[in-house]
Amino acid sequence: MDRYWSHVVNCSSCNAAYKGLNALEVFLQLFSLASVAIVAATKREMISVAARNTFIVAAVLCFVGSKWLSHFIYKTFRYHGYNHATGSI
Repeated sequence: MDRYWSHVVNCSSCNAAYKGLNALEVFLQLFSLASVAIVAATKREMISVAARNTFIVAAVLCFVGSKWLSHFIYKTFRYHGYNHATGSI
């Protein structure tokens, strides 16, 4: 059953949370891409090794966070699995 159309669209709190989390997911993806672009565009002498590594680690963490958030949004707001054999979710 699709939880999004049966509940999230009609519930103002869930709808606001859904929109906010989707916006956060897009922001994390854009920040990750921008961090990699900044590191790639700067010359080696212009940025320290520590700053370069910090940008790369931040980019990787933001990318992983956006993927986790995508899964969380789908699991929480979209899909509602039901196991008919056990009667549990």
